[in-house]
Amino acid sequence: MPEEPLSGDRCTVLHRSPAPDSPSAARAHVLGLCRRTDPARVDALLDLLDRVDRPAATADVPWDEELARAVVRVADDRFVPLLVRLCAAPRPVALVALDALAVLRPGPGAVRTLVAVFTGSVDDRRVHEAASRALVAAGPAAAAALVPSVPWTREADRRLRQSLAWFFGRADCGTDRAVRVLAEFLSDPCSRTRAEAAASLGLRGDPSAGPLLQRALAHPDERVRARAATALGRVGAYEAVERLRQSAAHDAFPTVRNAAAAALRALAAGQR
Repeated sequence: MPEEPLSGDRCTVLHRSPAPDSPSAARAHVLGLCRRTDPARVDALLDLLDRVDRPAATADVPWDEELARAVVRVADDRFVPLLVRLCAAPRPVALVALDALAVLRPGPGAVRTLVAVFTGSVDDRRVHEAASRALVAAGPAAAAALVPSVPWTREADRRLRQSLAWFFGRADCGTDRAVRVLAEFLSDPCSRTRAEAAASLGLRGDPSAGPLLQRALAHPDERVRARAATALGRVGAYEAVERLRQSAAHDAFPTVRNAAAAALRALAAGQR
């Protein structure tokens, strides 16, 4: 049976109802409000979470994965501050919050927390990748915050550098800036980071990256050569046609030959 619409008086009562006095009651109340998404209940849920999240609140909400997913399903961007706080929760809840932030576009206010999660989670691949996606969604402020965090020393964490190479292929930070950062990563001592940088340069689509990518075609690691070949096709590097033909015909690895042949087809299609 459909639920009876709330009258104005019932909306006021619902919105101003007292906060639960125990964690279990708070959890049950939040779950109940999440099951309906009419505006009055969403407002009541926001009000309740705001009150119980204060230091002097009578009861804290005992956040777990089920409860976090219930709030995320409401799909209201006013929950972004709450989701940012939940990024520091235990792993299952943090993953739910990070995945939601990647969709809700959290904005600059979330950047400090997301950078902390990103740089501190390199040993947990799932959390690290989820934080990477959320940072891309956070917009230009994320790139500005991450540039000072790029570890340029050889002793720096390789996974972090690889993730940063992935990030700057997708970040909203201006192509010129991204290409400058990725050019540094293309000289990284780690072949995986170089390969990720080559792929990201292709995603940026800037023809000025052509000379960098041509040099990467001579890299001893076949993954770097294959990614560089694909990227040359994406950036429209017509000056690399002869180098790509040589790679397509003579490279020892089929992945590189296939990538070079596909890049040649892409360049030929772009000239039509």
